[in-house]
Amino acid sequence: MAKYLLVGADPAKAASLHPGGVVTLSAGLLCYAQRHGHTVEIVNTARSSFAHEPFRQILWSGLKRIGELIGHLRRERFAGVFIFVGAGFSFYERTLMSLICRLFGVRDAFVIVDGNFFAVRQAGRFRQSVTRFLLRIPHRLAATGQKWDELFAELGVEARRRVRVSYWLTADFPMATQPKQVPRDRPVHMLYLGWMTQAKGVVELLGAIAQLREDHEFTFTFVGGGTLLDTARDMIEAHGWEGRVSALGWISAANLHALLRQADVFVLPSHAEGFPMSLIEALSSAMPAIVSDVGGVSDSLKDGINGYLVTPGSVPSLVAAMRHYLEQPELIAPHSRAALAAALENHYPDTNCGILFDAVAE
Repeated sequence: MAKYLLVGADPAKAASLHPGGVVTLSAGLLCYAQRHGHTVEIVNTARSSFAHEPFRQILWSGLKRIGELIGHLRRERFAGVFIFVGAGFSFYERTLMSLICRLFGVRDAFVIVDGNFFAVRQAGRFRQSVTRFLLRIPHRLAATGQKWDELFAELGVEARRRVRVSYWLTADFPMATQPKQVPRDRPVHMLYLGWMTQAKGVVELLGAIAQLREDHEFTFTFVGGGTLLDTARDMIEAHGWEGRVSALGWISAANLHALLRQADVFVLPSHAEGFPMSLIEALSSAMPAIVSDVGGVSDSLKDGINGYLVTPGSVPSLVAAMRHYLEQPELIAPHSRAALAAALENHYPDTNCGILFDAVAE
């Protein structure tokens, strides 16, 4: 039995109707460790995704986490450390944590989960140079898709330090056993799952729905809370879409799983993603998907095979993709089979958690 350290969201302290990607990844990693007889200590990073915090509070929280990490490393010997990393301040904080692990002689796996990290390509020369230097610190960097691998290569991370891994759900997620069928006695039902914010493409999605409602009959369900939830509800009322379009807010896990079984097509036109956990939930529910071509999405979502990739921020691209299924619902069945195959092949929890454990092994 080995002991590991996780810098990530503690599922026991972050339980909610909308746990978020890092909570799900952390929970899956903990389940894998338990099944293999390992123990894991946690430096908890969970916070409300959209709660505004002054920089002083962000800095103080980061310093406390760093102090907690040092305390763990001074008291015990760990076989490895897993560090989940965001963009912005989180990147610098977690890089310092990685350096501390190196000073204590403990190997770490550095997993950047925030798609906004890709903005480094548009950053100035100084920031790019700093990022290149800091990425030399972690023992291993997890590339969660071909585009992540290419980005790390551009930033000077050697191939021997990059490991390819895909995100995972917890082992108890109710995986579909059969593909979806063509809806014969009802309109196509599309589903959005995520925060209702501008960065998730909700404005473009509402615009696409308005265009398509002019000459297509379909139903659409928004699941998620956020700053644009009331905007969506107001638009539904103003256009008389009640009964065809709904914005539910956050719902229970049981109700969500039922909705994933019932809906035909998943839609998520985000402006940036590392790899959206909701897409894995959709693929695991045998649901074809329409998602922006960002982050590692294109590794599992193949255009015209199990869904369609769309251009971030483009209403015409989104409308064209949604129209495929509205005008050719017979595409749903074969795309559904391919979606389930992608979930099984790419996102199996034991395979991907095992890759991270191997990455920090002696």
